[in-house]
Amino acid sequence: MSDVNELVARIEGAFTAVKDKVKRQQEEELQHFQEGQKRLKEYEKVQAQIVDVVRPRLQALAQRAGDRVSVTPSVSESRRSARFEFKSNKAYITLVVSCAPDREARNAVVSCDLQIVPVLWKYDSHAAYSTPVAAPDLDSLAKWLDDRIVGFVELYIQIHEGELYDKADYVEDPVAKVKFPKFAAGATLEQGGQTFYFIDESTKAQFAKK
Repeated sequence: MSDVNELVARIEGAFTAVKDKVKRQQEEELQHFQEGQKRLKEYEKVQAQIVDVVRPRLQALAQRAGDRVSVTPSVSESRRSARFEFKSNKAYITLVVSCAPDREARNAVVSCDLQIVPVLWKYDSHAAYSTPVAAPDLDSLAKWLDDRIVGFVELYIQIHEGELYDKADYVEDPVAKVKFPKFAAGATLEQGGQTFYFIDESTKAQFAKK
């Protein structure tokens, strides 16, 4: 028959094994937390670089939109965003551009979220660009964001195309004798204190020869 002391030792061993397991898990979780905090510090540096790329592009969009848009910036612990709300009698249009880390803070993710109500036009409501925190590709990010902004502008123009033409100042090409909106001029020429508008460079060249 086995000794009771042996049984007690086995019981204590079982509890000790559980304590050791919990301790290892705590140590692993602590290490994981510390590594995550370190990655967040690195992410913050990259986020500042990303903001330097994104800010002037969003400012260019806001400046071109003028009083047709209101912009609301937002800053949290690890996320920065800008919300564009466009005044329009055609639709309720919001565009949110944000930057945040992924779950493990290994990548910086820049997102463009677009909402148009009513949904009468085809568009991508969400697009995201991810770049490694360890080696961010800012040139590719800039190109990606430029494409998103131009795509949005083209969609905005499509939504308001009729309105743009209705309110446009019309001019006439003095050579082709064709009228068109001033903003659609392919070329212009200053002469004698007057501005002439042309369909393209070819009619401008013909006019200049005369």
